[in-house]
Amino acid sequence: MATLFDRQIEIPASCAGLPQGSSGSLSYNFTLSAYNVDGSNADSTGVPLALALGPAGTSGEASEWVIATEATAGSDGWPYWTMVNGVLTPQPGPSEQGLAAYANSIDQGDQVSFTITVAESNPNPADIYCGADESYEYLVLSVNNNPDGFSLCTATEDYNANQVVVVYEAESDNSAYTYDTCYAIHIYIVPITA
Repeated sequence: MATLFDRQIEIPASCAGLPQGSSGSLSYNFTLSAYNVDGSNADSTGVPLALALGPAGTSGEASEWVIATEATAGSDGWPYWTMVNGVLTPQPGPSEQGLAAYANSIDQGDQVSFTITVAESNPNPADIYCGADESYEYLVLSVNNNPDGFSLCTATEDYNANQVVVVYEAESDNSAYTYDTCYAIHIYIVPITA
C-alpha cells in the first residue's frame, strides 16, 4: 500500500524547472510589487503594481489591460490578485463587478497583458504563471518558467504614454516602450494580511 511519502507531488507545467516550493496555485489573495534587481528600492517589497488600461481591444466588448506601476496606472479598480493552476487573475473591485480579467499568452518583448470583458463561464486564460520560491521574503512571479525575465519600461504608445509598464524579456526594437528606460525587476507576490 502506498503511503503519503511514496506519492510524487505533481508540479504544474507553469512551474517546471523552478525550485522546490514553487506553486502554480496560491491559497491566498495578494498584491504584486516590482523589486529593482540592480538598484535601490524604497522598502523590502519595492514598487506597488496595478492593472492599467492598455491598447484598444479587437472588440467593443473587450479591452486589453497591462501591469504598470501603481503611481502611473491611474486608478486601481482591480485591487488584488489570485493564482490557480498557473492562471494569474486580477480580481475586480466594486466599480468593476460583472467584469473579469483573463491572462493573455506572453512572448519575448511583450507587455504583460490581460483581456477585460464580461465574466464568462468557460474562459480560456493562459496558464503560464507560477509563484517561484527563489529564497526571498516573498515568492517571485514567474511567466513561461522564467522569474528573471521582467523589466519595468516607460511606455510610448498614445493610450499609455509615460506609464511605467511590466515587459517580459524587453527588446530594443519594440516601439511600444522606450528600451533605454527598462530595468530588470523581480515581481514579488505579497500576501494580503487582514
